Amino acid sequence: MSNNFDFRFQFGASSPYIPLLQYLSPKNKSLEFPRQNMIIWAIAAFWYPMACKWLGGFSQSDLKSKARAAIYQLQQQIIYLAHTFNLEQELETHGIIANTNLGEEQFSGVKSSTKMPQQTTSDVNQDRNDDCLLENAFN
Repeated sequence: MSNNFDFRFQFGASSPYIPLLQYLSPKNKSLEFPRQNMIIWAIAAFWYPMACKWLGGFSQSDLKSKARAAIYQLQQQIIYLAHTFNLEQELETHGIIANTNLGEEQFSGVKSSTKMPQQTTSDVNQDRNDDCLLENAFN
């Protein structure tokens, strides 16, 4: 019995998500991160804690820890988008994330294997640091 899981995703030709599928297509060789990582990071950042709750067998403490890690990952995705499209000011204006230097004290329940990148706004303006922001959130 195979331990691999196949997942197929398909939209109709009139879907507004066609640009997304084209972007994530194996034919696109200029992705910022490995395609599989980009897909699982986007899904896991929200749905992983819910899946663990649904599956059962996790303590309330474990579920809360997974939810905290997911919130952190979602915040990193928001910051990455804001930096990519020069929307940092809008984040601050709307009070979504005023400080990109998120400290571990905010996530005390997150397992130590989750790396908390310490980035300042000026650091993240560099392309290399932008890429690390998301990658570190999921490692």
